[in-house]
Amino acid sequence: LPYDFHGDGNIDLVVGRLKDKSGDKKIAPSDLLSDFDLEICKCSFDGKKFHIADPHNTFSGKTQMEPKRRAVVSSYAAHFSPPANKYLSGAEASTHTSAVIRKVRVDVRSTPFYGLLDLAASLPNRYDPDAFFGRGSINNDPIVQVKVGANIQFHNFVVKLIDRLKKYQSRGI
Repeated sequence: LPYDFHGDGNIDLVVGRLKDKSGDKKIAPSDLLSDFDLEICKCSFDGKKFHIADPHNTFSGKTQMEPKRRAVVSSYAAHFSPPANKYLSGAEASTHTSAVIRKVRVDVRSTPFYGLLDLAASLPNRYDPDAFFGRGSINNDPIVQVKVGANIQFHNFVVKLIDRLKKYQSRGI
């Protein structure tokens, strides 16, 4: 368990807004919990009552990943191979991961996780490998940073999900 009653453990505290960023829609705590990646993480206490997501698996120390995340992770793990050179530039890392992402998108056609990738794809390709500063450079051009960074961020998103799975597996879940 993540908390021991001798005072050496910790309890995760989730903090959220009562309204969305626009201020129009009221958000309930259950809305936040419904977006968690692992079912076991959706358990909560509202001050009066405990809410246990998937009680049979939770009390058996088992959980499942949200289906769309699981599909993306499975496909990414199947298609990813580490680059021969561990020390890639941002543009090289983006190119390496974009080849994997193209294959993942064939396997998993529709998920909400492709939003930044789609935005980046819609931007003009201004990358200039010879530009160190200014337009076309990774260092100073925000268009290039988004275009190159989206693939790397998606890779990091998948790696973080895999790390979370490993963490829970090490706890016997």
